[in-house]
Parts: sequence; C-alpha cells; structure tokens
Amino acid sequence: MSADGSVFVKVLRRPRIPAALADVVGDFPWRDEADFLLSDFALPPGMRRPRVLRVDDLGDRVGLWLEDVRCAAVEWDLPRFRRAALALGRWAGRRFGDAPGRALRVLYEARLVREAFLRPDCSPLAARIPEILARLEALPQATGHNDACPQNLLVPRDDPESFVVIDVGWQCPNPVGADLGQLLVGLAQAGRMAVADLPPVREAVIDAYLEGLRLENRSVSREDVVLGCDGALAVRSAFHSAPELAEYLVERAMAL
Repeated sequence: MSADGSVFVKVLRRPRIPAALADVVGDFPWRDEADFLLSDFALPPGMRRPRVLRVDDLGDRVGLWLEDVRCAAVEWDLPRFRRAALALGRWAGRRFGDAPGRALRVLYEARLVREAFLRPDCSPLAARIPEILARLEALPQATGHNDACPQNLLVPRDDPESFVVIDVGWQCPNPVGADLGQLLVGLAQAGRMAVADLPPVREAVIDAYLEGLRLENRSVSREDVVLGCDGALAVRSAFHSAPELAEYLVERAMAL
C-alpha cells in the first residue's frame, strides 16, 4: 500500500486457447506471476517484488492486490542499464540449468502473426529462425524474468538505485542472455529511445550480465550470451517492430 492508501489490483485469467493452437501452446502457465510473487525465491541485491497485500483465488481467475509503487522521475542512462543487467545476470545465475522451456518455440510455432515471418524485408532471417531456435536451445538455460524491459523494472522513488520487478510471466528456462533482449529494446519499442543509441547499451548490458553470472559462480562465454540476447530478439521482436528497429534486429540476428 502506498502512503496515500492506494493499491494496484491485477487480475490474472485463464486464457481461452483456440483449438487449432491447443497442441502447440499446451497448458499455458497463466498463474506463473502469482506463483512468483508468493514464492520464496531470493531476488539478487537491488531487486525486489512489489508487496502482496491480498490474493483472491477464484479458480479460473486470480486477483492480486499489490503495492502501488511510486516511481522516481529518472532517466534510463547507461549506469542504470548496467545495474539492471548485472541483477538479471545474478537472477539467471540463481535459477540456472534445466532443459529448455517452450516459450520461444511457442512464439514461433503458434504465432498469431505468422505472416510476419514471410514479410519480404525479413525473409532471409525468417528462413534462419529454425536454425537459430535450435542453437538457442543448445545454450545453457536459466529461468529469469522473461520480459525484463525497463517498463517492468520500476525505479522506486524511495530507493532510485534499485528496481521493483513486475509482470514476471512465463517462468520456464530460456537461453542464457535472453532477458537482455527486452531490456535493450523495450524503450525503443515504446518510442522513448533512439535505435541509434542501442549499440553502446547492448555492449554494456552484455558485459554487466556476464559479471552477474560470475558473481553467482556461473561460467558462460560472452558468445553464448550474445547468441541468447540477439537470437531471442530475432524470434520475439524482429518481425513486428517498427522498420528502423526491425532493420537493426535483423542485422544483429543475421550476424550470428
């Protein structure tokens, strides 16, 4: 609860999966955010969950009554990106290993905008997606945030050097480095960051993420983290981003 007594209420609802996609999507983990918020997983230093004030479990719906986080009016400068990436690396290091999850493959196999894979400007990359998916699944895996864009890493007014993590969704292992993708492009997708500013941020977050892994005693090569970041972005974002960002993501993916 905030100082003015306000709360943030979020309702999770069991989705209706079209019959044509049921075999691909399977049992969609729609309750994962509630399970994460109520879990005893220790987030790395500098990160915390919003306080859970109440949970209404109605079977096919879950109502979450959460702290209404008051956010600081700060910019996402390079040091803030580095701090976020370091913490995400530590998060991955704490939930490291296991077989690949299905999130990225479901995005490809059950994509509602499958036609995007056939766009003329993306066709060379589209042809490589099955190969890239196979390489991603061969990487070390870790269960991280899974949508760690800056918009989901709130900067609280009372501690602006830290993050309150929200919208922690599909909790399954993903390729190491995958969380960096949404961290990198989230603001650009929202029109709040120039695509031309992405390259130095990308280099900085990869190095910081690797340092986070090392702090958790995980040994992963930089090449693997680059593949996890750029490859996951190819599947998630290259085919439905605005043209300038899509061009950048396609270029990065084709260089893998």
